[in-house]
Amino acid sequence: MQNMKKKIRVTLGLLFLLLASWLTFPGVAEVYKYKNEQGRWVFTDRPPVGKEAPEVKTKKKEAISPSRDLAAKLFKTYKPNTPVEKASLSVVAIHSTLGKGSGFFVSDDGYVLTNKHVVKPTETTEWQELKENYKEAKENYGQANALLRREGARLKKMDKELKDYRRAIDNAKNSYAKRMAEQEYQLWRRRYLDYKRDYDEAKRTYQSRKKVYETARREFNLKSSSAVLKKNFKIVLKDSTELTARLISTSKENDLALLKISRYQTPFIKSADVGTLRQGMRVFAIGNPLGIKNVMTSGVVSQIRKEYVVTDATVLPGSSGGPLVTDKGEVVGVNSKRLSQVVGGEGFGVAISMNIAFTEFRRHIQMR
Repeated sequence: MQNMKKKIRVTLGLLFLLLASWLTFPGVAEVYKYKNEQGRWVFTDRPPVGKEAPEVKTKKKEAISPSRDLAAKLFKTYKPNTPVEKASLSVVAIHSTLGKGSGFFVSDDGYVLTNKHVVKPTETTEWQELKENYKEAKENYGQANALLRREGARLKKMDKELKDYRRAIDNAKNSYAKRMAEQEYQLWRRRYLDYKRDYDEAKRTYQSRKKVYETARREFNLKSSSAVLKKNFKIVLKDSTELTARLISTSKENDLALLKISRYQTPFIKSADVGTLRQGMRVFAIGNPLGIKNVMTSGVVSQIRKEYVVTDATVLPGSSGGPLVTDKGEVVGVNSKRLSQVVGGEGFGVAISMNIAFTEFRRHIQMR
């Protein structure tokens, strides 16, 4: 029993020392163990007095192989001469179900900031067009179906009347009346054939519009469900390297999303203090508009608000999610074409403030 209690005390003492060591040193602590003069084991973060400290093996950060050091690879390839050129190394193209957008690295371990509508494109122009096409196809199909039903009902009624009239003529006894009825019958029959041609044309239109409608419905349902459920996205770097990033988080209140690639050393854009921005300061919008990779437009700060920065730098479709940077190569906002449409005004670019972005995703990224 005494031995058991002794073992428990020793174990608790060991755990206490290890916990104290961990709390004292945020990094990897060096722990020494040795027997004192009384023959008892001692665990401490200091080497024994008067004795050579034993070799201590510390846990090292996993090394990144040169093939996974994207920052070094891109820097070597492009050799940027200015801070803005250097910032462009961190900009990526993001491929979604309904199109392409932009994003940029905000940490050296692969976090990518972009617009929510880039990765959840159910409110993009492309999705709206897809929805409108589906709606139009459905309406056209409905109209064709209604016309076919009307023409079919009228043709069926005329066919019955013609058959009844044909029987009445065949049973007629008066030859003169029979000849007159025959002439009238032929007139009705020609009218019936005209209606039959109209019906056949309506049927062809119906079948064509039905095919268009079913195709539009399948495409709309497929892409809509895919857009909602998709978690992994292809991203393309400045040098055309293709990687897969997974969706980490989306904002409920703002047009922002966070993605991440794993096990890569990535370039990233440092954040500027948005509070230092002033009207007239020069800024650069970097993105991938209209399928053209890594395009840069410039302008000046037109207006500064708490949530976003307005500039006269052009933000084209496909540039959404890219960074708005200063001439020091520091990012102040996330360009958003959708927000520009909300604010209104052609020729103005709007970027969501980086203060908002870091507040949204503070669990994952920190201001640098």
